Amino acid sequence: MPGKDVRFRDAIIRYINSWGEDIEVLKEKPVGYRFVGTPRVLDIVLRHGSRYMGIEAKLQESSGTAYQKLSYTLEDCLACPIPTIIVFAGSGIKEDMKSKLILSGRGIEVGFSPDEQNPEKDRINDPDMILRQRVYIELGLDWFKLFR
Repeated sequence: MPGKDVRFRDAIIRYINSWGEDIEVLKEKPVGYRFVGTPRVLDIVLRHGSRYMGIEAKLQESSGTAYQKLSYTLEDCLACPIPTIIVFAGSGIKEDMKSKLILSGRGIEVGFSPDEQNPEKDRINDPDMILRQRVYIELGLDWFKLFR
């Protein structure tokens, strides 16, 4: 069974695909270079027409080096050649880091409901559709229709 970080990424992909939009979803794609000069691979790259968007999927269920990892990820997002956001979840992310990510304009917190029996049923909880709205706006889709 894949690790929960991979399952989290795949649940985001399934969530995006469930919208029924003409969005090409690619995973683990190289896009430019990290801020330290090494090749950068994004967890998810979305394409609609000629517009692209990157998503870094970060799940942190226990405390530890999350602060440092998420700080580096934020720096990478700021240097990325395409608009890139960090979609994150987990109880291991402290409130100050959540605030830093959200206030940067790059972080979107979602819920993650893993299904231990069947990873294909892992779910992303986006009750206010913040992730969905951001993707629609970045890719030039009609996000007003979400509220009709």
